[in-house]
Amino acid sequence: MFSKYIGQYMELELSGNILVFGNLIEESTDILVLYTGEVYRYVPQRHIKNYSFPIIDEEIEGGEDPEISETSFRKMLMNAKGLFVEILLTKNKPIYGYIVGIMNNYFIFHSPAYKTMFISMEHVKWLTVCDDEKGPYGLSKSEQLLQVSSLSWARTLEEQLKKLTNKLVVLDLGQHPMDIGRIIQLKDGLIHMMDAQGEEFYVNMRHVKSFQFPQ
Repeated sequence: MFSKYIGQYMELELSGNILVFGNLIEESTDILVLYTGEVYRYVPQRHIKNYSFPIIDEEIEGGEDPEISETSFRKMLMNAKGLFVEILLTKNKPIYGYIVGIMNNYFIFHSPAYKTMFISMEHVKWLTVCDDEKGPYGLSKSEQLLQVSSLSWARTLEEQLKKLTNKLVVLDLGQHPMDIGRIIQLKDGLIHMMDAQGEEFYVNMRHVKSFQFPQ
């Protein structure tokens, strides 16, 4: 679909009103690789709402070959494991850290800011490989990876949430009042939770992008 546009500048609008632009470097089965002039962005095609090929005043010069060159989103994640990356789940809220495990429909991510996170593959808008030598916030990679939670990992995100029944969790970085609470039950795609004041509420599992739990 996009192979005839390789080398051209393009602008994409992703779900969530997220804009990304750059030269199209590669197309694979379910991702596009764009070079912005500074970094390579790996964009899952499922999130593309629209795209165009505007003429720009200055050309973006192509950099070196992408650090990850793979044929699918899952293989891209596997090759990014252990590297310092940027993940975008929602507009203007990137997270930085390391992919440490890949399961059926989610992956385990360690962020110096948010610690161990469980991220739905379905909601990743883009992945960018950063300067692995510097590391996030200038922190040592080896020291950060030693802090990964020792909690055993389930095969699916749903099973992982069930393992945290009666635990306090933070959904989607805690940006909404109903993103923080104790899990009472997960059933039929709904997460039954309780907030700090004892009020019960429900969250649709399909819309959960990530979760972590205080350790």
